Amino acid sequence: MQSFSSLCKPLKPNFLGLSDTPVRIGLVVLATDMVLEAEWRELFTGLPIEVLVARIACEAEVTPEALLTMAHQIGQCASLILPDVTLDAIAYGCTSGSLVIGEDKVHQLLQQGNVQQITSNPFSAAKAALAHIKAQNVVVLSPYLASVNRPFYKALTHASFNITRWGSLDLTLDRDIGAMNPDHLPILIDQLIDGLEVLPDAVFISCTNFKAIAKLHELEQRYGCYFMSSNQVMAWHVLHQLNITLPKAQAGRLLSSVSV
Repeated sequence: MQSFSSLCKPLKPNFLGLSDTPVRIGLVVLATDMVLEAEWRELFTGLPIEVLVARIACEAEVTPEALLTMAHQIGQCASLILPDVTLDAIAYGCTSGSLVIGEDKVHQLLQQGNVQQITSNPFSAAKAALAHIKAQNVVVLSPYLASVNRPFYKALTHASFNITRWGSLDLTLDRDIGAMNPDHLPILIDQLIDGLEVLPDAVFISCTNFKAIAKLHELEQRYGCYFMSSNQVMAWHVLHQLNITLPKAQAGRLLSSVSV
């Protein structure tokens, strides 16, 4: 038998240059979320963008008390995503969680000492996206209980958006939100908008576990106003800060202004 040293041939690696390295986006996803990771991967298919995911422990119920428990874990979870590699951006994927914990606190926890790192969360992203399109009148579709919806409504009105209608599904369990049939979404929108004298500037569909991205273009074609979802606005918010957008995504007008 030959020795290993006689068989082993030293070779030289060839590393990617900076211009060949993909954009790396870290994503902290709830352990109970069925939708966010799948929608982002489909959205970025074929593009030089890598989504690197860490899952965060969370309660099954979507209540303010349960959402607050994640504040102690966000930083540690974020630090597990390529700890020795600089990410281009990092996001925390929970709309109601980012509201309850506080968007500034979430921003600090995601940075983990890197104060230059771009961050996002769905609540900050939703406000930024609505401001970007200069929306004034907004309709919201939410799967949450009233205990989560009320502070969400107050926060949006405090940000100077006029909420003209709020649709609530009053679901408690995250698995029920993720199990909703996306083909039923246009029916929900019909019911929600019915009776409004004037169409809103935008309809926001809240929750990263709400399957919606595939229906946004269809809904915009039907109603003529902007349609946004938590996963769409957070993707836009990250890419907007990186000066990247997705003109051919067919995932709502928000993502289609300039090329990648």
